[in-house]
Amino acid sequence: GLFGGFMCLRHLLLSLSLAAAAASDEKAAAGEKKAATKRPSSLAPVVGYRDIYSQLHLNDDGIPKVLMLLGGDSDTGSGEAPSWYSSAAMRFKQGRTKTAAFFAVAAGRDAARAAARFGIEEVPPGGAIFVCASGKARRFHFSPEAGAGERSRALRSTVEAAVSGEAEEQDLQPVPSFPEPDRPRKAAAVTLDEFTHESLPLLCYGVKAKPLCVMALLLQPSGQGCPAEIGALARRHRNDPVSFGCVGAKGQADFLAAFGLEQASLPALVAVKPGRRARFTALQGGGGAGEGGGEGRLEASAMGAFVDAILGGSASFQRLPELPELEPPYLLGGEGGKDEI
Repeated sequence: GLFGGFMCLRHLLLSLSLAAAAASDEKAAAGEKKAATKRPSSLAPVVGYRDIYSQLHLNDDGIPKVLMLLGGDSDTGSGEAPSWYSSAAMRFKQGRTKTAAFFAVAAGRDAARAAARFGIEEVPPGGAIFVCASGKARRFHFSPEAGAGERSRALRSTVEAAVSGEAEEQDLQPVPSFPEPDRPRKAAAVTLDEFTHESLPLLCYGVKAKPLCVMALLLQPSGQGCPAEIGALARRHRNDPVSFGCVGAKGQADFLAAFGLEQASLPALVAVKPGRRARFTALQGGGGAGEGGGEGRLEASAMGAFVDAILGGSASFQRLPELPELEPPYLLGGEGGKDEI
Protein backbone atom coordinates (compact mmCIF):
# COMPACT_ATOMS: atom_id res chain seq x y z
CA GLY A 1 0.00 0.00 0.00
CA LEU A 2 1.40 3.24 1.26
CA PHE A 3 4.86 1.83 2.01
CA GLY A 4 5.12 0.31 -1.47
CA GLY A 5 4.19 3.62 -3.09
CA PHE A 6 6.84 5.40 -1.01
CA MET A 7 9.53 2.95 -2.15
CA CYS A 8 8.56 3.40 -5.81
CA LEU A 9 8.78 7.18 -5.42
CA ARG A 10 12.19 6.83 -3.78
CA HIS A 11 13.49 4.64 -6.61
CA LEU A 12 12.16 7.13 -9.16
CA LEU A 13 13.89 10.08 -7.49
CA LEU A 14 17.12 8.10 -7.21
CA SER A 15 16.97 7.20 -10.92
CA LEU A 16 16.36 10.82 -11.87
CA SER A 17 19.27 11.94 -9.70
CA LEU A 18 21.63 9.41 -11.31
CA ALA A 19 20.46 10.40 -14.79
CA ALA A 20 21.04 14.09 -14.02
CA ALA A 21 24.53 13.34 -12.70
CA ALA A 22 25.36 11.30 -15.80
CA ALA A 23 24.11 14.09 -18.05
CA SER A 24 26.19 16.62 -16.14
CA ASP A 25 29.31 14.47 -16.49
CA GLU A 26 28.65 14.01 -20.19
CA LYS A 27 28.22 17.77 -20.68
CA ALA A 28 31.45 18.47 -18.80
CA ALA A 29 33.31 15.89 -20.88
CA ALA A 30 31.93 17.46 -24.07
CA GLY A 31 33.06 20.88 -22.84
CA GLU A 32 36.55 19.56 -22.15
CA LYS A 33 36.69 17.94 -25.58
CA LYS A 34 35.56 21.18 -27.23
CA ALA A 35 38.17 23.15 -25.32
CA ALA A 36 40.84 20.64 -26.29
CA THR A 37 39.96 20.97 -29.98
CA LYS A 38 39.54 24.75 -29.94
CA ARG A 39 41.37 26.28 -32.85
CA PRO A 40 43.75 29.21 -32.37
CA SER A 41 42.27 32.61 -33.14
CA SER A 42 42.52 33.60 -36.78
CA LEU A 43 41.76 37.22 -35.91
CA ALA A 44 44.92 37.65 -33.84
CA PRO A 45 47.07 34.55 -34.33
CA VAL A 46 50.10 33.93 -32.15
CA VAL A 47 53.32 33.78 -34.16
CA GLY A 48 56.94 33.04 -33.35
CA TYR A 49 59.84 35.47 -33.45
CA ARG A 50 61.07 34.14 -36.79
CA ASP A 51 57.65 34.86 -38.33
CA ILE A 52 57.47 38.55 -37.37
CA TYR A 53 59.27 39.66 -40.53
CA SER A 54 56.70 37.93 -42.74
CA GLN A 55 53.81 39.36 -40.73
CA LEU A 56 55.15 42.92 -40.87
CA HIS A 57 56.49 43.03 -44.42
CA LEU A 58 55.00 40.25 -46.53
CA ASN A 59 51.54 39.23 -45.35
CA ASP A 60 48.61 41.59 -46.06
CA ASP A 61 50.96 44.04 -47.70
CA GLY A 62 50.07 47.75 -47.53
CA ILE A 63 47.82 47.76 -44.47
CA PRO A 64 48.69 48.69 -40.88
CA LYS A 65 49.95 45.86 -38.67
CA VAL A 66 49.20 45.60 -34.96
CA LEU A 67 51.61 43.57 -32.87
CA MET A 68 50.99 42.52 -29.27
CA LEU A 69 53.83 41.12 -27.18
CA LEU A 70 52.21 38.96 -24.56
CA GLY A 71 53.38 39.48 -21.00
CA GLY A 72 54.78 36.69 -18.85
CA ASP A 73 51.54 36.39 -16.88
CA SER A 74 49.15 37.02 -19.76
CA ASP A 75 45.57 37.29 -18.56
CA THR A 76 44.55 34.49 -20.91
CA GLY A 77 46.91 31.98 -19.36
CA SER A 78 46.85 29.98 -22.61
CA GLY A 79 49.45 31.70 -24.78
CA GLU A 80 46.73 33.42 -26.82
CA ALA A 81 45.96 37.10 -27.26
CA PRO A 82 43.29 38.34 -24.81
CA SER A 83 39.69 38.49 -26.00
CA TRP A 84 39.52 42.29 -25.93
CA TYR A 85 42.45 42.40 -28.40
CA SER A 86 40.73 39.90 -30.73
CA SER A 87 37.53 41.95 -30.38
CA ALA A 88 39.36 45.04 -31.62
CA ALA A 89 40.75 43.02 -34.52
CA MET A 90 37.24 41.99 -35.54
CA ARG A 91 36.34 45.61 -36.30
CA PHE A 92 38.97 45.70 -39.08
CA LYS A 93 37.90 42.55 -40.89
CA GLN A 94 35.00 42.37 -43.33
CA GLY A 95 34.64 38.93 -44.82
CA ARG A 96 38.04 38.08 -46.23
CA THR A 97 39.06 41.73 -46.48
CA LYS A 98 41.24 43.33 -43.83
CA THR A 99 41.93 47.01 -43.30
CA ALA A 100 44.42 46.23 -40.54
CA ALA A 101 46.17 43.02 -39.51
CA PHE A 102 46.47 41.95 -35.90
CA PHE A 103 48.83 39.35 -34.56
CA ALA A 104 50.61 38.51 -31.34
CA VAL A 105 53.88 37.01 -30.16
CA ALA A 106 53.72 34.46 -27.39
CA ALA A 107 55.22 35.25 -24.02
CA GLY A 108 58.71 34.08 -23.25
CA ARG A 109 61.93 34.35 -25.20
CA ASP A 110 60.22 35.25 -28.50
CA ALA A 111 58.40 38.19 -26.93
CA ALA A 112 61.54 39.33 -25.09
CA ARG A 113 63.58 39.31 -28.31
CA ALA A 114 60.89 41.24 -30.16
CA ALA A 115 60.63 43.75 -27.30
CA ALA A 116 64.37 44.40 -27.52
CA ARG A 117 63.92 45.28 -31.20
CA PHE A 118 61.36 47.90 -30.22
CA GLY A 119 63.65 49.28 -27.53
CA ILE A 120 61.86 48.08 -24.39
CA GLU A 121 63.78 46.07 -21.82
CA GLU A 122 60.96 43.94 -20.50
CA VAL A 123 57.45 43.07 -21.58
CA PRO A 124 55.01 44.32 -18.91
CA PRO A 125 52.62 41.80 -17.36
CA GLY A 126 49.65 43.02 -19.41
CA GLY A 127 51.62 42.97 -22.64
CA ALA A 128 52.86 45.67 -25.02
CA ILE A 129 51.19 46.72 -28.28
CA PHE A 130 52.69 48.42 -31.33
CA VAL A 131 50.77 49.82 -34.29
CA CYS A 132 52.96 49.81 -37.42
CA ALA A 133 52.12 51.70 -40.62
CA SER A 134 54.14 53.27 -43.45
CA GLY A 135 57.44 52.22 -41.91
CA LYS A 136 56.64 53.83 -38.54
CA ALA A 137 55.62 52.25 -35.26
CA ARG A 138 53.65 53.74 -32.37
CA ARG A 139 53.36 52.08 -29.00
CA PHE A 140 49.79 51.88 -27.76
CA HIS A 141 49.73 52.61 -24.02
CA PHE A 142 46.91 51.19 -21.95
CA SER A 143 46.24 50.62 -18.29
CA PRO A 144 45.93 46.97 -17.20
CA GLU A 145 43.35 48.18 -14.66
CA ALA A 146 41.08 49.53 -17.39
CA GLY A 147 38.12 47.42 -18.41
CA ALA A 148 38.33 45.14 -21.43
CA GLY A 149 35.78 47.24 -23.34
CA GLU A 150 37.65 50.46 -22.63
CA ARG A 151 40.96 48.96 -23.81
CA SER A 152 39.38 47.57 -26.96
CA ARG A 153 37.75 50.90 -27.88
CA ALA A 154 40.96 52.85 -27.27
CA LEU A 155 42.97 50.43 -29.44
CA ARG A 156 40.39 50.63 -32.23
CA SER A 157 40.62 54.40 -32.19
CA THR A 158 44.42 54.28 -32.51
CA VAL A 159 44.30 51.78 -35.36
CA GLU A 160 41.55 53.72 -37.19
CA ALA A 161 43.82 56.77 -37.20
CA ALA A 162 46.61 54.66 -38.74
CA VAL A 163 44.25 53.21 -41.35
CA SER A 164 43.01 56.66 -42.39
CA GLY A 165 46.52 58.14 -42.35
CA GLU A 166 45.55 60.70 -39.72
CA ALA A 167 47.78 59.41 -36.93
CA GLU A 168 49.76 62.06 -35.10
CA GLU A 169 53.47 62.22 -35.89
CA GLN A 170 54.58 62.42 -32.28
CA ASP A 171 55.95 59.38 -30.47
CA LEU A 172 56.64 57.57 -33.71
CA GLN A 173 59.69 55.40 -34.24
CA PRO A 174 60.94 53.49 -37.29
CA VAL A 175 59.64 49.95 -37.53
CA PRO A 176 62.62 47.88 -36.36
CA SER A 177 64.21 45.33 -38.61
CA PHE A 178 63.61 41.66 -37.96
CA PRO A 179 65.54 38.72 -39.40
CA GLU A 180 64.09 37.29 -42.57
CA PRO A 181 62.88 33.70 -42.30
CA ASP A 182 65.13 30.99 -43.63
CA ARG A 183 64.19 30.09 -47.13
CA PRO A 184 65.20 26.55 -47.91
CA ARG A 185 66.76 26.31 -51.31
CA LYS A 186 64.84 24.15 -53.67
CA ALA A 187 67.04 21.23 -54.51
CA ALA A 188 67.86 21.25 -58.20
CA ALA A 189 67.72 18.08 -60.21
CA VAL A 190 71.00 16.20 -60.39
CA THR A 191 72.42 16.19 -63.91
CA LEU A 192 75.22 13.81 -64.78
CA ASP A 193 76.01 13.03 -68.39
CA GLU A 194 78.49 10.82 -70.16
CA PHE A 195 79.79 13.29 -72.71
CA THR A 196 80.18 12.07 -76.27
CA HIS A 197 81.59 13.68 -79.38
CA GLU A 198 78.08 15.01 -80.04
CA SER A 199 77.00 16.09 -76.55
CA LEU A 200 80.28 17.55 -75.22
CA PRO A 201 79.89 20.92 -77.01
CA LEU A 202 76.27 21.22 -75.87
CA LEU A 203 76.18 19.80 -72.34
CA CYS A 204 79.67 20.75 -71.16
CA TYR A 205 80.90 23.74 -73.15
CA GLY A 206 77.55 25.29 -74.06
CA VAL A 207 75.53 25.63 -70.83
CA LYS A 208 75.35 29.38 -70.17
CA ALA A 209 73.67 28.94 -66.77
CA LYS A 210 76.56 26.73 -65.67
CA PRO A 211 79.84 28.37 -66.73
CA LEU A 212 81.96 25.59 -65.20
CA CYS A 213 82.11 22.02 -66.49
CA VAL A 214 83.71 19.28 -64.39
CA MET A 215 84.31 15.96 -66.10
CA ALA A 216 85.99 12.74 -65.09
CA LEU A 217 88.28 11.40 -67.82
CA LEU A 218 88.28 7.62 -67.59
CA LEU A 219 90.33 4.93 -69.25
CA GLN A 220 87.34 3.17 -70.76
CA PRO A 221 85.51 3.21 -74.09
CA SER A 222 82.56 5.49 -74.59
CA GLY A 223 79.19 4.13 -73.47
CA GLN A 224 80.14 2.60 -70.10
CA GLY A 225 78.67 5.39 -67.97
CA CYS A 226 79.96 7.42 -65.03
CA PRO A 227 81.13 5.92 -61.73
CA ALA A 228 79.10 6.40 -58.54
CA GLU A 229 81.71 8.73 -57.04
CA ILE A 230 81.08 11.30 -59.78
CA GLY A 231 77.35 10.98 -59.20
CA ALA A 232 77.84 11.73 -55.50
CA LEU A 233 79.91 14.79 -56.39
CA ALA A 234 77.16 16.01 -58.73
CA ARG A 235 74.51 15.56 -55.99
CA ARG A 236 76.64 17.48 -53.51
CA HIS A 237 76.89 20.47 -55.88
CA ARG A 238 73.45 20.23 -57.47
CA ASN A 239 72.67 23.86 -56.54
CA ASP A 240 75.98 25.23 -57.80
CA PRO A 241 76.48 26.55 -61.37
CA VAL A 242 78.45 23.47 -62.44
CA SER A 243 77.85 20.83 -65.11
CA PHE A 244 79.11 17.36 -64.22
CA GLY A 245 79.87 14.45 -66.48
CA CYS A 246 82.42 11.89 -67.54
CA VAL A 247 84.22 10.91 -70.70
CA GLY A 248 85.25 7.46 -71.86
CA ALA A 249 88.66 8.74 -72.96
CA LYS A 250 90.29 5.52 -74.06
CA GLY A 251 92.03 6.21 -77.38
CA GLN A 252 91.28 9.97 -77.23
CA ALA A 253 94.96 11.01 -77.42
CA ASP A 254 94.43 14.47 -78.96
CA PHE A 255 91.64 15.29 -76.52
CA LEU A 256 93.81 14.31 -73.52
CA ALA A 257 96.85 16.18 -74.86
CA ALA A 258 94.88 19.45 -74.84
CA PHE A 259 94.75 19.12 -71.04
CA GLY A 260 98.38 18.04 -70.74
CA LEU A 261 97.34 14.45 -70.11
CA GLU A 262 97.90 11.03 -71.64
CA GLN A 263 96.38 7.62 -71.07
CA ALA A 264 98.88 6.86 -68.31
CA SER A 265 97.53 9.91 -66.42
CA LEU A 266 94.02 8.51 -66.16
CA PRO A 267 91.73 8.67 -64.37
CA ALA A 268 91.68 12.46 -64.04
CA LEU A 269 89.19 15.16 -63.14
CA VAL A 270 89.20 18.22 -65.38
CA ALA A 271 87.35 21.49 -64.84
CA VAL A 272 86.80 23.72 -67.87
CA LYS A 273 85.66 27.34 -68.02
CA PRO A 274 84.55 27.55 -71.65
CA GLY A 275 84.01 31.34 -71.90
CA ARG A 276 85.65 33.73 -74.34
CA ARG A 277 89.06 32.93 -72.87
CA ALA A 278 88.78 29.23 -72.15
CA ARG A 279 90.75 27.87 -69.20
CA PHE A 280 91.11 24.57 -67.40
CA THR A 281 92.55 22.94 -64.30
CA ALA A 282 93.03 19.23 -63.65
CA LEU A 283 93.26 16.73 -60.82
CA GLN A 284 95.04 13.48 -61.63
CA GLY A 285 94.14 10.25 -59.95
CA GLY A 286 97.70 8.96 -59.82
CA GLY A 287 97.81 7.04 -63.10
CA GLY A 288 98.67 3.41 -62.80
CA ALA A 289 101.41 0.81 -62.94
CA GLY A 290 102.89 0.62 -66.40
CA GLU A 291 102.21 2.70 -69.45
CA GLY A 292 98.57 1.77 -69.73
CA GLY A 293 97.44 3.75 -66.68
CA GLY A 294 93.91 3.30 -65.42
CA GLU A 295 94.95 1.76 -62.11
CA GLY A 296 94.87 5.06 -60.25
CA ARG A 297 91.84 6.27 -58.36
CA LEU A 298 89.98 9.54 -57.92
CA GLU A 299 89.25 9.72 -54.20
CA ALA A 300 85.94 11.32 -53.23
CA SER A 301 87.64 13.58 -50.66
CA ALA A 302 90.19 14.80 -53.21
CA MET A 303 87.49 15.50 -55.80
CA GLY A 304 85.41 17.37 -53.24
CA ALA A 305 88.38 19.52 -52.22
CA PHE A 306 89.18 20.14 -55.90
CA VAL A 307 85.69 21.47 -56.69
CA ASP A 308 85.53 23.45 -53.42
CA ALA A 309 88.81 25.19 -54.30
CA ILE A 310 87.44 26.15 -57.71
CA LEU A 311 84.18 27.51 -56.31
CA GLY A 312 86.09 29.27 -53.53
CA GLY A 313 88.34 31.04 -56.06
CA SER A 314 91.64 29.53 -54.91
CA ALA A 315 92.23 27.14 -57.83
CA SER A 316 94.82 27.92 -60.48
CA PHE A 317 93.69 27.71 -64.12
CA GLN A 318 95.68 27.36 -67.34
CA ARG A 319 94.81 28.89 -70.70
CA LEU A 320 93.13 26.62 -73.21
CA PRO A 321 93.82 27.82 -76.79
CA GLU A 322 90.71 26.04 -78.09
CA LEU A 323 88.13 23.72 -76.65
CA PRO A 324 89.14 20.16 -77.49
CA GLU A 325 86.71 17.82 -79.21
CA LEU A 326 86.20 14.09 -78.94
CA GLU A 327 86.71 11.75 -81.85
CA PRO A 328 83.65 9.69 -82.77
CA PRO A 329 84.00 6.01 -81.80
CA TYR A 330 84.09 4.80 -85.41
CA LEU A 331 87.34 6.72 -85.96
CA LEU A 332 89.06 5.11 -82.98
CA GLY A 333 91.04 1.86 -83.16
CA GLY A 334 90.87 -0.97 -80.65
CA GLU A 335 93.65 -0.17 -78.20
CA GLY A 336 96.01 2.29 -79.76
CA GLY A 337 93.88 5.24 -80.79
CA LYS A 338 93.06 6.18 -84.37
CA ASP A 339 93.02 3.59 -87.14
CA GLU A 340 96.11 3.40 -89.18
CA ILE A 341 95.58 4.16 -92.84
